[in-house]
Amino acid sequence: MPKLHELLAAEKTVSAAWNTLYEETLKKFGNEHFFNGHTKSLKMLEDTPANEALEAQAMDHKPVATNVFDTLEYALDLYCNAENVQFQKNATNANAMADVYFRDNVLFGSLPVDQLLGLEARLAKIRLLFLAVPTLDASKSWTFDSDSNCYVAPPEYGTKTEKIMVPVVLAQATQQHPAQVKESTRDNIVGKFTTIKRSGAATTMQKANAIKVVDELLVEVKKARMRANEALIVDREIGQELIEVLLKPFM
Repeated sequence: MPKLHELLAAEKTVSAAWNTLYEETLKKFGNEHFFNGHTKSLKMLEDTPANEALEAQAMDHKPVATNVFDTLEYALDLYCNAENVQFQKNATNANAMADVYFRDNVLFGSLPVDQLLGLEARLAKIRLLFLAVPTLDASKSWTFDSDSNCYVAPPEYGTKTEKIMVPVVLAQATQQHPAQVKESTRDNIVGKFTTIKRSGAATTMQKANAIKVVDELLVEVKKARMRANEALIVDREIGQELIEVLLKPFM
């Protein structure tokens, strides 16, 4: 008996064939040429060889190419296949389950295949989130402060200065000339800065371990999904019964 993963492989092909024919049938219903026919004849009042020739020439017959029932029956035959595949997939999914392991222990028991498929996609998004996690500046020696719930770096010191004016003697005074003096500025230390940097970022090790965990989970969820897809297909079809109900008004 086929397994779920085999049915899933065929699902797109069957559905695509039905969708294509569905669009073609819609266009067909919009073109009266397929469903209209006629017979046009001429009967002359006098029976003469010439009139017989005219009657033969005037004869125009266009048969009906198809009818609504035949058109629907043909289209819904593909729909029947597509509906059976959808039903079998959904019915099998109800029983397709697998355990998710994490580091040799069962993390979640009997998760449905749809949950596993969705979980795989959501964990991939979580991985992107973890990759964006900011990390501590590796050039600093950080320690965790539980009181402020963040990391603290050693104090950094600096000085506060202010400029003061000081005289600079350019030339000493002589008996003939006074001293030449120019004003200049100098930075004078007037205080000391102390900066203590704090950060709520993660350590590079924390980030690496978090990414490792989500990668391990992704692998295990993929394995579980593959095991769940080994479920045997539900051996039942509903398409033909459904088509008989749909076509009954046209019979």
